[in-house]
Amino acid sequence: MNKYFLTGKGLAMLALAVVTAGCVQLKTPTSPTLGAVAAPTGWAATNTPTPAACVQDNWLAAFGDAQLTNLVSEALTNNPDLAATAARLDEAMANAKVSAADLWPALTASGSGQNTSLLKRSAAEKNSGVKATTSTFGASLDLSWEVDVWGRLRYAQRSAAETAAASAADYAAARRSLAAQVAKAWFAAVEAQLQLKLTDEFVSSYQDTLKLVEVRYQAGSVTEQDVANARADLASARQQAAAATTTAGSAVRSLEVLLGRYPATELHVAADLTAVPPAIPAGMPADLLARRADLLAAAQRVNAAFDSAQAAAAARLPKISLTSSLGTASPELKNLLDPKNAALTLAGNLAAPLFDGGKLKAQARLAQAQQREALASYRSTVLTAFGDVENYLANENSLANQESQLREAAAQYESARRIAETRYQAGSVSLTDVLTIQRQELQAKSSLLAMRNNRLATRVNLHLALGGDF
Repeated sequence: MNKYFLTGKGLAMLALAVVTAGCVQLKTPTSPTLGAVAAPTGWAATNTPTPAACVQDNWLAAFGDAQLTNLVSEALTNNPDLAATAARLDEAMANAKVSAADLWPALTASGSGQNTSLLKRSAAEKNSGVKATTSTFGASLDLSWEVDVWGRLRYAQRSAAETAAASAADYAAARRSLAAQVAKAWFAAVEAQLQLKLTDEFVSSYQDTLKLVEVRYQAGSVTEQDVANARADLASARQQAAAATTTAGSAVRSLEVLLGRYPATELHVAADLTAVPPAIPAGMPADLLARRADLLAAAQRVNAAFDSAQAAAAARLPKISLTSSLGTASPELKNLLDPKNAALTLAGNLAAPLFDGGKLKAQARLAQAQQREALASYRSTVLTAFGDVENYLANENSLANQESQLREAAAQYESARRIAETRYQAGSVSLTDVLTIQRQELQAKSSLLAMRNNRLATRVNLHLALGGDF
């Protein structure tokens, strides 16, 4: 039996569906704007309306620290948070492929086999040749396709692709952020080790002072109060050394976690902090929109939200779908592929939503609200980025000046302490004067170490804020 149901009308329906599917032109999302805010022609903090050079990449090499470069490479390979971000990127890319597949017809193959046995046959059935067991075999190819008349599927596919692009930008931002975190954690660990070394030195200094005071006390030159004061300052210095030991260990463990290592405090840090590299060009504020990965991700999410809103609006319109099936059936498996046993059917379906309790309308409103949210989030992210750059640029000169003043203060306190110790041995000044200057020297030198680290961290933050790659 030969059955073909692909009539002239069926062919016309198929042709009309194919043509109609591409007749609706998708709307193109406009580039997200900053609303009432306009990017200036130059950075306010630098007072240079026309920067001479663009932002430079490869900022990590500017610090001239080979060990830091190796640590960043290790973190990029082993950091679990970055691995999770990479997995989210793979998820977004796979989802984009899933959405793209919805634009194509779905073709499935199926086969079947059935045995039917009569529990009891009458004499007449036996005489007429009715078999006790009969077999039936079947095979079919089934095709289904939703015709994208209004662009719903194409909008959804484009939104998924834009979301994947946003995830790719997120991954780039995560890599840069991780490199910056490792650099700052490295500098913090070096500073913590230097702070520990400094407190140990002052513990030794206070011990020498106490020995001197005890000798003078035995000679009757000072009172018991001087001995108590010297012992109290030594105990305070030892407490600060213990706290510095804890801080140094915590700093190293934090860095090891970033590297994907077990936090066992086994990493050896550098002997000193590197110098802050020369000033860097900041480029133009408008260039930031195309350089910073987080801003690119936010812009892509605005586009994705626009297309999602368009897809939600198109979902309220009628849907046209086509189904086709080519199948055969035969009591003999060997005759299953015989064209005489084949039948082809083609059907078109039109489905229009009549009542759904307002579900589709609410989904469209939801998508529109998400679109407005994405745009507002983009503007907020851009303004925050501008603010970061302005702050770090302004801080650079201020911190450099503060470091210079702290360096001078530390040198002067060291000189004053040596003079005071000499005069104390000669009996010209009191022990209180010596201990006060020692404390001031320790504070100044500790603040200087913290400021050196602060300047390095600020430079790293500036590189990150400008969108420079490493």
